[in-house]
Amino acid sequence: MSRTTLHDVQLWDGTWTWCYGFRDGLPVWKWGTAPAGLVTKSQLWEQRLRRRRGQDPFGLLVFRKRGCGEQVGELFRIDLALPSRRMSARWRASIEAMGRAHRTCRRCGSEFENYVPTSTWKCWECMQTTGDFGAPPGVELEPTGAPVAA
Repeated sequence: MSRTTLHDVQLWDGTWTWCYGFRDGLPVWKWGTAPAGLVTKSQLWEQRLRRRRGQDPFGLLVFRKRGCGEQVGELFRIDLALPSRRMSARWRASIEAMGRAHRTCRRCGSEFENYVPTSTWKCWECMQTTGDFGAPPGVELEPTGAPVAA
């Protein structure tokens, strides 16, 4: 069983702390041991913050996840983060228009609650009418949507 060797690292505010080594020149911390003021991208997003353009990670968070092996997350300084951009009315309208386009049949123009298939951009009734079920070339489908055995 190997011993964990701790290394000294100086933080941006001049304080010293322990880390578990270095990877690619960045200090490494284990789960729950990262110093206050360092957060992952998802934690920044939860706090409605974002990284500055060109902001490099200050350190790495290394942990093991059951079934996935070793996971590595980048840690960023929270004092350098910027407030996230607020969604404007035009931005929101464009997102709603994209969603509406995905729910609208391109043949009959009906709008549905769910997305229509992107292989045909048609509703089920229009697919049955035209016989186009979005099958790749060379594959014949019957109206139930199942491949026909040759």
